[in-house]
Amino acid sequence: MSTAPTSRLHCSILGPLQVRVDGHDAVIGAPKQRLLLALLLCRANAVVPAADLIDALWGETPPRTARKNLQVYVSALRKVAGDRIGFHGWGYRFRAGPAELDLLRLRELARTGRSAIHGGNPAAAAELLGDAVALWRDQPLTEFAHVPQVVREVARITDLFLSAYEDWAELELGLGHHVEALTSLDALPARFRTRERIAAARMTALARCGRASEALSYFEELRRYLATVLGIDPSPVLKRLYQDILTGAVARSAPPGARGGGAPVPVLANQLPRDIGDFVGRTAELGRVMAGPAPVVLITGEPGIGKTALAVHAAHTLAPAYPDGALMIPLRRGGGGPHDVRGLQHELLEAVGVSTAGMRDQDVLASVWRSWLARRRVLLVLDDAPDEPSVRLLLPGCGDSRVLVTSRSRLSGLESVARIELGELTAAESVEFLARQVGRERALAGRAALTALFGRYGRSPLMLRLLGGRLARLPHVPLGLLIDRLTRAERVLDEFAAGDVSLRERFEEFYDRPSWPHRAAFVALGALHGPPFGHEELVAALDGPGTPAERVIESLLEANVLSVPGPGAAEVTAHSLTYTMSPLAHLFAAELHRADG
Repeated sequence: MSTAPTSRLHCSILGPLQVRVDGHDAVIGAPKQRLLLALLLCRANAVVPAADLIDALWGETPPRTARKNLQVYVSALRKVAGDRIGFHGWGYRFRAGPAELDLLRLRELARTGRSAIHGGNPAAAAELLGDAVALWRDQPLTEFAHVPQVVREVARITDLFLSAYEDWAELELGLGHHVEALTSLDALPARFRTRERIAAARMTALARCGRASEALSYFEELRRYLATVLGIDPSPVLKRLYQDILTGAVARSAPPGARGGGAPVPVLANQLPRDIGDFVGRTAELGRVMAGPAPVVLITGEPGIGKTALAVHAAHTLAPAYPDGALMIPLRRGGGGPHDVRGLQHELLEAVGVSTAGMRDQDVLASVWRSWLARRRVLLVLDDAPDEPSVRLLLPGCGDSRVLVTSRSRLSGLESVARIELGELTAAESVEFLARQVGRERALAGRAALTALFGRYGRSPLMLRLLGGRLARLPHVPLGLLIDRLTRAERVLDEFAAGDVSLRERFEEFYDRPSWPHRAAFVALGALHGPPFGHEELVAALDGPGTPAERVIESLLEANVLSVPGPGAAEVTAHSLTYTMSPLAHLFAAELHRADG
């Protein structure tokens, strides 16, 4: 019998999988149905691709009927959950609210509790966070410990719980509730020994309950464990706490660094670069960044399209809502090579007062970084990301922080992000952009020449800024004359330069590195007349030994060298499909093709 969508449903995954309908346990006995439900609940309110579900259910060798079987399992689950499980083109989504899923309730209570902390109400915060951590029944979903996808989700859920628990424990101690807190703190640290905030809370509670010798013994046990298993020493915070317990200071006062007392917790402050005063356009994209709920926004596009400018402009608007700091982290060095993310993590943690001495393993560094972020509200801009792993290592695991990522590549493997692909400015926005550099009257008088220039070389913000800089240097020369001279130049790319910024240098950094895996294909595009290019034309130009031409085209799309114009009403086939690219980038590709012979 199908359950009506109005039935009272409550699902729990903060322990063994449990489903109750109208107050009664629902029996879901089939293992694959239980696994499917667990996967959907772990990512409630998000669409889980059918391919991911099939991979989790059957591994690397799914049966030919896998999609049909998946539909059958979903149909069976709908008899319990009703229309809360919906199909959305490429996957399935389980709709739920905080009253229907304990994970969502945990997130809601943790968020509200942290808001109370920032609002200066520690007692209310402790109560809310206490309600949050009380939802934890046991290690989540242990029956699926053999399924990698569930293991990854459980790790994220556990991190969310532990960060809330750490905040709650520190608040309880700050309020003088050390006896009440100690019952819980006696049980949890043994399971999560690397969470030093929990260890510090237990040591403090023991000392303030008159059990200083047990606190000191626990520190020595933890020190041996960290040295043996991870090859590191306890943090400076724990070492200072150990000394304070020895002198009796902890028994007489609140612990160092506790919320509501002690030394202030270091924050990043606002370290964003200068905002762009003449920012133009991107109204829809800015709206998506500002209003969107996604904690991670990925901004992609070809070189010079304005990714960093948009991210910085949006970050300056968002920054007041992030009291613990706003920071831009360049993920590439000058010259185009990627930064060492481990080195970046060392620098970031040391900057906020977390010692990383002895930490060599990147996973340990990432865990400490996530732990620091989890109890703060920070805005990060990860600029010019070279690949997905570089981004993942710096993302928060939970909490109220937000991240804006920019990348030349589409980073299609990056999961659970809101994607914004930037294109050129409109003609009107381009004229307005130039008007702010050369004067409105001059720009409007030369509009016909500018329109012709846009048709020939595109309307990327970098090109417009360099053009505007050159035009502004020659205010006495009519705009039309300057633009005509530019279009007749033998080396057009050299004409787009202003001060220490040169279009040619940017293109050489992006496209002419021998280590760039797409260089040969990019150079091959320079032999073609265009853009746009027809599909068959591209296949013929890129066909060669090794990788099939279609795969090369896909890699160029992923790298944002090529793009596909939005299809019209007519059906698009391989014969009618066209691709485009930046006209100036194509000019550079043609130069490289001639130089390579």
